[in-house]
Order: sequence, then C-alpha cells, then structure tokens
Amino acid sequence: MKVIYPVLFYEEKENGYSVFVPDLNDASTCGNTLQEAMEMAEDLIAGIVLDEMEEGNKIPIESKIEDVSFEELEKRLNIENWDYVSKFKTYISVDITSFAKKWGKELVKKTVNIPKWINTKAESLNINFSKTLEEALLQKIYKK
Repeated sequence: MKVIYPVLFYEEKENGYSVFVPDLNDASTCGNTLQEAMEMAEDLIAGIVLDEMEEGNKIPIESKIEDVSFEELEKRLNIENWDYVSKFKTYISVDITSFAKKWGKELVKKTVNIPKWINTKAESLNINFSKTLEEALLQKIYKK
C-alpha cells in the first residue's frame, strides 16, 4: 500500500530544510540536506499513517498539491517574517507496507538468558519481563 501526500519545504537561511505535511495536522520535521529532509518526510508520513492504521483510525485523505498553500500553513502556525531562502512543494510517496515490515508495532519474540536468581526474584515481585525489557531498550535507544 502506498500513500502520497503534498509536502511543503522551506530552505532555511541558516542551512537545512523545514518540512511540513498539512494533511497530517501540519506535522513537521527537518533535515540538514534536501535528501535528508525528504527521507525525514517519508519517515514522518509513514510513522503517522502506521499509527493511525494500528489504532484502527482512517488514514487522512491527501489533498491536491494545488490546494495546499504556504500562506495558509504560515497563518495556522502563526508564523510571521520567516527568513528563508526558498520554498517549494512536492508530493512524497511512501510505501507503507515496507515501513510496516520494518517499523510496525507487532510483537517480536526474543529469547534471553538471565541468571536464575534474578528470574526467581523478578517472578516473586510479579515483574512483567517483556515490559521491563522494552523499557530498558527504549532507555538505551533514546538515552533517557
């Protein structure tokens, strides 16, 4: 399954790009280069659409590119005197199926080995092993 959304790009004066997807509640991201900004836009779209699908919600309908306006976005975001070099809009196409295979929220079974005494103590405290491992991995990943 593919989705295609119009995306607004602003080339920043200080380098890099700001990116907005009006059809997804003005979701935004950025990138240091145009390629990175486009990849970040794909990731953003895929993440939002996958979340909506997994929550059982309808996928937001895409607008026609000519119906998406820089002026309307800037007004909604209350942006005045934005100092950018250039701006453009384009469609971003995302293969949701490939993102779902890589990033979907379905559970993956893992086998782990821990010392017996830790297992015994954790079970006596009714600790949820899966939830504890998930929390520990998230802390490592995001260095919280």
